[in-house]
Amino acid sequence: MAGFGYSDQLRLILQNKTTAGLSLAMVVLSFAVWTSYALYGFLKKDYKIFWSNFIGVIFIAFILLAFLIY
Repeated sequence: MAGFGYSDQLRLILQNKTTAGLSLAMVVLSFAVWTSYALYGFLKKDYKIFWSNFIGVIFIAFILLAFLIY
């Protein structure tokens, strides 16, 4: 999901230079969920869970940054 869905969303944001149509609350909630799962994987030393969710954290962080810029 993070590799395809969020990367495409980020591409659309950068191409159109707007975050119109996105819910800030939903993006913040998604950031919290991806971060909590990444933290869980890190603490349990389950690196399959950690790395897959860490990629999501990175993409969501860029989308949050786009909210600040645009």
